[in-house]
Amino acid sequence: MDNQLEQARDAWVNAFFTGNVELLAHYEDEDFKVVYTAESRVENRETRYANIQHAVNNGVWKPIKPNVELEEYEFDREQVNCRIQIGLADDQGYIQEIWRYIQGWKIQELCISKAKITAE
Repeated sequence: MDNQLEQARDAWVNAFFTGNVELLAHYEDEDFKVVYTAESRVENRETRYANIQHAVNNGVWKPIKPNVELEEYEFDREQVNCRIQIGLADDQGYIQEIWRYIQGWKIQELCISKAKITAE
């Protein structure tokens, strides 16, 4: 199961960095959201796709890959939910990904924070 998750994550990350919103939509849940804790802001997928597509169309989509120091995977007992905690190097903060398996792995939430995110 974790190999399938790794493949889905790789495809999703690649879609983000290349600005492929159609492929992003394939790997993101309908209710997918990005939570920016420092700004107390939540971005839904429609807004996110519009912003990415606008940047791609104008030739300015150049996201910077984070410098990852560590990744911790935490699966539930049934192996259908996974929380991935990503620690960034040089105290740059944390990223948390929440994935769920329903006929394939889909990301539910992406949270970007200056502090480590605790499980709900």
